[in-house]
Amino acid sequence: MTTAQSRFIEGLTAKVEADAAVRAAWLTGSFGKDREDRWSDVDAHLLIDAAKFDEFHSSVESWLCEIRPLVFMRLMFEGRMVNAMTDEAMRLDVWLHEGESAEVTTGETRVLYEEGGALFWLPRPGDRLTRKGAAELLLREIPEFWRCISMTPVVVGRGEKLVGTAGNSIILLALTNVLCAASGTRRDRGVKALNGFLLPHHRKCVEEAVLADSLSPDGPMRIPLRLARIMREYGPVICEQWEVEYPRAMEEAVLQYVRQEFGALGHSSVLEELG
Repeated sequence: MTTAQSRFIEGLTAKVEADAAVRAAWLTGSFGKDREDRWSDVDAHLLIDAAKFDEFHSSVESWLCEIRPLVFMRLMFEGRMVNAMTDEAMRLDVWLHEGESAEVTTGETRVLYEEGGALFWLPRPGDRLTRKGAAELLLREIPEFWRCISMTPVVVGRGEKLVGTAGNSIILLALTNVLCAASGTRRDRGVKALNGFLLPHHRKCVEEAVLADSLSPDGPMRIPLRLARIMREYGPVICEQWEVEYPRAMEEAVLQYVRQEFGALGHSSVLEELG
């Protein structure tokens, strides 16, 4: 933990203890699980008395600035979450809850302040991915992966190199979400923590696919095709592991289209990446 993180948490604790509008305050994320490091965001939650919520909400920016000056702040999720950054570039999310009580999760919550009976504790989910959770993930991410792959000829044909680069990151995210299911471990950390949920050989092949020749002229075209090859190899195996039907027809349709369009665009050589 850095000085900036500890100083903010100490300041937040002191402030909620002195504010009659706040019934409870707690941390989730890395700090709630005792897994924080110097790069962790601070994910805080405040339970605000219903009668005082509107007043508190309208002044939340100045309220936070009294703990540490902010250089950025926006309200998200219908105003229920404050997404902010302090003058020390510490990233901060503050969720605002309204009412007399709130539910928190055992093993994933660090309480900073609580009035009697304000928090109700729920059991912590298991570390293993459930059959239902795996099925939902695979049925969501694999079709999205192939949908995005089908758009690679579009950005190549239009010469949209910046859009293509951004699209590759979406393709990469969908693939790694699928590969995470192979370990059977429930992914309970944010988007900036991935390594620990990938099997070592999966991580190695994806890193090689993304980093190899990434600066070459046709690198942005080769990356999604390399990722498609990885999905073709491991996607059906992972689906079989979790007894989920792999969308084979969609894969075949997308690859036929990609081969056709890259050939028409004069980029047949990059199709070697599909194997």
